[in-house]
Amino acid sequence: MSRLHLQILLMCVGSLWGCASTKPLPDRDPYQVAFDQADEPARSDLSYLMNHMSRNELDRLGPERALHHAAVMRQAWQDAPWADEVDESLWRAAILPPTHVSEACEDWCDTINLRLDGVGTSSITVRETVRQLNAAIGDTLGVHYHPTKRRAPDQGPLETLESGWSSCTGLSILLADSCRIRGIPARLVGTPLWSDDSGNHTWVEVWADGDWHFLEAADPSSWDTAWFAAKAAKADPADPMHRIYAVMPDGPHVFPMAWDLDRTDIRGEDVTARYK
Repeated sequence: MSRLHLQILLMCVGSLWGCASTKPLPDRDPYQVAFDQADEPARSDLSYLMNHMSRNELDRLGPERALHHAAVMRQAWQDAPWADEVDESLWRAAILPPTHVSEACEDWCDTINLRLDGVGTSSITVRETVRQLNAAIGDTLGVHYHPTKRRAPDQGPLETLESGWSSCTGLSILLADSCRIRGIPARLVGTPLWSDDSGNHTWVEVWADGDWHFLEAADPSSWDTAWFAAKAAKADPADPMHRIYAVMPDGPHVFPMAWDLDRTDIRGEDVTARYK
């Protein structure tokens, strides 16, 4: 090979190498980066959220805030007097998630904690803590039920706090999130249609003394009793529309939302028999 040919070859190779070296590398997924950099238990907590929430929901938080939310909720669980009654799997299913149904994924943990300003922190029982939190919905947070003044039935807690009005579902989301920030497992429960076709309803269950207990949001006297108890007792297990479901991330059933029956990604358990 002549010297001229060698020079031309080296120039071509150098040009190609320069193009390759300056080509931008694709951005790594920020959640995967956060996962790789996290230590336990944050890594497992983030993994659970990544596996049980849609990417659109997670992107509303971002990995930094998702990790912060997980850390706050873990600390709330560990600080609770009843922490020994709640195992890791129950904590992940009913305290860790920042959403319940189709509400927007909001960065709410610090705001609700601040707005509650110590409500329920001095009680040593779940029942008394829940009673105080339920009373605080109207008295401290200034939120009330209204069938039309709320923007949507599935408002997130921050939107509900801003508007001051909410549906039964929005009130239940706010109460369940308030319970979770106090280390209490809480989940939404409801029926897409009462057996007498009089409408739908959403309420809350909390975990205490080894079992789930139901209550009506914004009714501090409610504990395994509520205005809907008689209707719930007549739920028809033979008709999926008349059954009662509880939200659980790994549940075997779809949790049917009356405001969006086409959505089938929210999982739940059929708890009809317990109410009958």
